[in-house]
Amino acid sequence: QFRAEVADWLAANLCGEFELVRFRGGPGDEHSCVEERKAWERRLHQGGWTGLGWPREYGGRGASIEQQVIFNEEYARAGGPGRMGHIGETLTGPTLIAFGSQEQKQRYLPGILRGEDLWCQGYSEPSAGSDLANVKTRARFDEAGRQWLISGQKVWTSLAHESQYCFVIARTDPASVGHEGLGFFLLA
Repeated sequence: QFRAEVADWLAANLCGEFELVRFRGGPGDEHSCVEERKAWERRLHQGGWTGLGWPREYGGRGASIEQQVIFNEEYARAGGPGRMGHIGETLTGPTLIAFGSQEQKQRYLPGILRGEDLWCQGYSEPSAGSDLANVKTRARFDEAGRQWLISGQKVWTSLAHESQYCFVIARTDPASVGHEGLGFFLLA
């Protein structure tokens, strides 16, 4: 029943003005049809198809893992475009739901779900690639101990120029190694 609901919605919506974005925006094609794919993000939200696995209390659908898999299978089958909002929806949002303050949740989650606020990720570094165990970017508190100061370099930040926000992974403990001592920072 859920599979039929997804397939029917996609058939009814991934046409007309959105016919152009079918099968577009995937790996190697990320920079195509950007404005149209942004509009598609908003259409997905209107249909209730963003934040599938997010709890209902945060505006999500509360879908099971099985339903999320079904959605993604049908989305691919229908030629759904590469998602502009996937970094916010699948990385930032769930992290905020699990660890963010109420203020952060209220500020950032609605825009992610609506497809209005796009996020990019600051993982990769010149000498580390995407290997988080080798992150060299540092984060330390300022002299007053009130705010974090981040220093380092990130590369390969896909669609950063289209994003309103970025999150960065930085080493908070200079003596740490590997996957220990890393922090998740929201940059606005």
